[in-house]
Amino acid sequence: MARPKSTSPGARFEVTLAEQSVDLLKELATRGIYGRTPAEVGGRFIEQALQQFIETPKLVPARVSPRGKQPSIRRGA
Repeated sequence: MARPKSTSPGARFEVTLAEQSVDLLKELATRGIYGRTPAEVGGRFIEQALQQFIETPKLVPARVSPRGKQPSIRRGA
């Protein structure tokens, strides 16, 4: 019997992962904690990582130059 379509809003796209990563997603899917399928589990991890990325600033301005020049940009922690 075919699976019902997902009711979650979103767009589909394809990613390529190392076999070890795919195996881990499959294992997590069997436990059902992060999703029912490896794709759902992977999607959840991607969404969590993106949420952390936007919540934690990645680029922070260095000090403003006393001569009025544009501040340099340095990588955040």
